Amino acid sequence: MSQLIIENLVKNYGQKPVVNNLNITVESGEMLSLLGPSGCGKTTTLRMIAGMHDPTSGSIRLDGRELTTIAPHKRNIGLVFQNYALFPHLSVFENVAFGLKRHGVQKSEIRGRVEAALHSVRLNDFAERFPAQMSGGQQQRVALARTLVLKPPLVLFDEPLSNLDAKLRQALGIEIRVLQREYGFTGIFVTHDQEEAMVISDRIAVMNGGNIVQTGTPQQIYMHPADPFVADFVGESNLFPITNVMESEGMWRFELTKGNPISAEKTGNGSAPTYVMVRPEAVSVRRKSLEPHPVSGHVLNTLAGEVAFINYSGSSYLIGVVIKSLDQQFIIRLQNTRRELNLRVGEEAVVEWPVHETLTF
Repeated sequence: MSQLIIENLVKNYGQKPVVNNLNITVESGEMLSLLGPSGCGKTTTLRMIAGMHDPTSGSIRLDGRELTTIAPHKRNIGLVFQNYALFPHLSVFENVAFGLKRHGVQKSEIRGRVEAALHSVRLNDFAERFPAQMSGGQQQRVALARTLVLKPPLVLFDEPLSNLDAKLRQALGIEIRVLQREYGFTGIFVTHDQEEAMVISDRIAVMNGGNIVQTGTPQQIYMHPADPFVADFVGESNLFPITNVMESEGMWRFELTKGNPISAEKTGNGSAPTYVMVRPEAVSVRRKSLEPHPVSGHVLNTLAGEVAFINYSGSSYLIGVVIKSLDQQFIIRLQNTRRELNLRVGEEAVVEWPVHETLTF
């Protein structure tokens, strides 16, 4: 296991900074995800660590060894790519053994290490197959085995699951996490998929415009986003600008629309907020004609509107409610309790949620 320290890392293309003064430490044995939209600098950062791009300035140290002055093939870093990068003319066994042969490992040792690596990714019965005879998920497992057999202290994952279907992507993401703990390597995982980052990571670094805007555990990133960008990018959210902000008894009082007062607990640096965010799963919805839901010990924010859509996804309902004078619908996600949903499209409804679930920025 190895510690990676990145300090003041900059990459410019011409006059344009793609990575802008990036600083982060990845602890030994930690899995860190670089999460962000296309063009935010996450893949460029990964490629600088691997040695595929030279930084404009800055330092990358692995266990105290400066990597920016070392050739890529001498950095002892594992790489798992999006497109698998397998040799089509070599069998699975030969693909996994390739790196060991290049490193001069004795022939007597190669078979045992390759078989152990294939066993770890559940492909020990596929050693004689060729890549074209395997599914995308199986090919990605071969690519994992080929990297893990070398026992690198640091493994870089460049969106390795993006070519797979959703169910397989989730399953293989869990497998990568199990393998990371089993082999004990330090890992950096690049993705634009926030659910993928949540499953795989010890910590997530959210990037935007070449900068890291927030670093934290998946729970911290989701429950306490640092700004409106993180709140909107990570998970579903109801994010709205607010007006008429006032402070009263340790609370923020404001309006989403004229005549719809909302309250939030006062947090942060004390400056007046400009945005409010509520997660869809924190919100309930009822027919306007029904009595409010009792929520023990909690004060509720409420808004009246009309049901615009109800989408069923098996485990939950996604519901949109149009609030008068709001430019966007209020989104609610209700868990499926196997009871009939007492709500219809076009009905007048009330959305409500606890004040303590209201975040401000």
